[in-house]
Amino acid sequence: MVFAGLILSFSVYAYSVFYGTPWGKQQHEKNMKTYITEKYQTEFVLTKVVYNFLSETYQGFAYPKEHSNLLFIIEEDIDSPPGYSDNYPKVMWDSELAINLKAQIKELFPNLDVGMFKALQIKDKGEFFGPNIPTYNETNISILSTSIPIDIKENWTHVNQENEIQKMKKLSQFLQKSNFPVLMEVRYYQNEMNERAKVFFITQKGDIIEK
Repeated sequence: MVFAGLILSFSVYAYSVFYGTPWGKQQHEKNMKTYITEKYQTEFVLTKVVYNFLSETYQGFAYPKEHSNLLFIIEEDIDSPPGYSDNYPKVMWDSELAINLKAQIKELFPNLDVGMFKALQIKDKGEFFGPNIPTYNETNISILSTSIPIDIKENWTHVNQENEIQKMKKLSQFLQKSNFPVLMEVRYYQNEMNERAKVFFITQKGDIIEK
């Protein structure tokens, strides 16, 4: 009996290491539904929750109720205040639903570099900015967050700075009204992007941070 109990206990432990626990999945499913609904103010369908034993985190898969083709990932994230991050902004940005968003941004910043106007998760930006991506760490941005750059090939000292700041404020307000909280980067540089570029972050909460 004792031996059988030990085998059962070990089996349960081994299962939880690789697959998580039923109660863990149930709790995270509830938390994830609340997280994405409150963040984007829309209705989602959470298809499943799984346990990633490599990262020791729970991950969920969901899509907007009216758009089942826009499947995205929700992940546990200790660096994010809500405890989760997701790649919905990137998935949505790459779809036809973002046409109006892109048009509004291009109207505000007609001189942006269209070739660089792409959504990318911060962890993927490590390929371009190095493994530590210090600029993002300094602003307490999770590596799981998605950012979208607005690159302006103009020297910051040569532009109407007050006018550009007003554009950023309008963009911040527009993103909040559209329920699309995403990290935007407005970058000014004359030639190639380098450490001398003037960078502004528009955070998911709408704050404008000058770097």
